[in-house]
Amino acid sequence: MAVLGMLLLVGVILTALWTGAAYRTWEPQTGSADDSAPSPKAAALRYMRGVAIALVGGFWAGALVTGPAMRLIMRLLAATAGNEAQGRITEAEEVIGEISLDGTIGLYIFGGVLPGLLSGAIYVVVRRWLPRGRTGGVTFGLLHLVIAATRIDPLRPENVDFDIVGPGWLSVTTFALAAILHGMAVVAIANRYSIAFPPGTSGRPQRTRAALPLVLPVLVLIPGAFLVMFIALGLCVTVGGSQIRRLAHALQSRAALLVGRVALVAVTVVLLPGAVIDVHDVIDRETPVASPNKAQE
Repeated sequence: MAVLGMLLLVGVILTALWTGAAYRTWEPQTGSADDSAPSPKAAALRYMRGVAIALVGGFWAGALVTGPAMRLIMRLLAATAGNEAQGRITEAEEVIGEISLDGTIGLYIFGGVLPGLLSGAIYVVVRRWLPRGRTGGVTFGLLHLVIAATRIDPLRPENVDFDIVGPGWLSVTTFALAAILHGMAVVAIANRYSIAFPPGTSGRPQRTRAALPLVLPVLVLIPGAFLVMFIALGLCVTVGGSQIRRLAHALQSRAALLVGRVALVAVTVVLLPGAVIDVHDVIDRETPVASPNKAQE
């Protein structure tokens, strides 16, 4: 728990320091004489840069912020649930009140790192539709809260853990803050890395500093062959689509920017009432009192 607390502190500090950074776009110099449409090489390089930024932003947000926050919140809720909850079994088949290495690693990876990688990819795709400046990270975090938190995790009302741990208002408050902070961390780290990658010079120290944040995220991809296939498919689609001039220009137009922002607002408005109902359900949950032996049976 102490190590996780230190990681979270580092993540919060970095998020606060980098939250004002703006995403820096990049135009690779490929020597193409045709300025009306990017060459396949330029499109591929831009795409792979976006993948690198998504990996770094998502992985380190999950490793430094979301993973530690999720584990510490679960520990807090177990402690505040009362003596009657100790020893009961959670949805993940973990024992409340027992701090296990396997449970901590599992929650850290599946509740922090992997969702972070997904969020990093989503951010690189939708970043143009988000507000600029510091409000962009907060907005991205609020979108996580409204769209994903109550339908996937961690505030899914069908989760039976809310019948055991609590109180409900504390669960909602802590997990909602974690969701918002998660979005802010993804945006802050991704934007900061977009400034450093690729390095402005070809010197070895600059290349090393730019590559170091990528090492662990790339290692995470090695066991996930389907993720590599998904990235390769995206590369093919991006390069192919970039050669269709009308499509490439349409995607970069102000109309596409407006449509994207309107779509985000529309999705949020449609899903907001359901999210409010789900949050109320978690807050209003009555925790049954049962003995640990009965719960395990």
